[in-house]
Amino acid sequence: MTLLIDECVPHSVADVFSKHEHTVHFVTDLLLAQAPDPLIAFAGNRLGAIVVTWNHKDFKTMTARVPPGNVTKFRKLGRISFRMNEARGARRAEELMPWIEFEHAQVQQRRDTRLLIEISETRFNVLR
Repeated sequence: MTLLIDECVPHSVADVFSKHEHTVHFVTDLLLAQAPDPLIAFAGNRLGAIVVTWNHKDFKTMTARVPPGNVTKFRKLGRISFRMNEARGARRAEELMPWIEFEHAQVQQRRDTRLLIEISETRFNVLR
């Protein structure tokens, strides 16, 4: 997987993905600090990346399978949204890594190859 790590994501979460040999890019390495979300989405789309974020609300709209007006602006941009205390994110990422990797392999066989996942303390939701 190619991941674009948003500024709000603890490095411990990025470390989990790196440990599992996924390609990790940091927003702060590619763009200016505090880059606006649409610019992050544009960069992620160009990379064919999955944005890892705690900013659920804005990226949910940008990566919707059927967005308002049926226009998919970011056709290659995936999203993994965490909805929990940031300190617990690395533990959940590690626990769920086999499922994240499985779902990533599954979407690669579909027409829409974007992986869209929401993770909370008690839920793992794959948006199909």
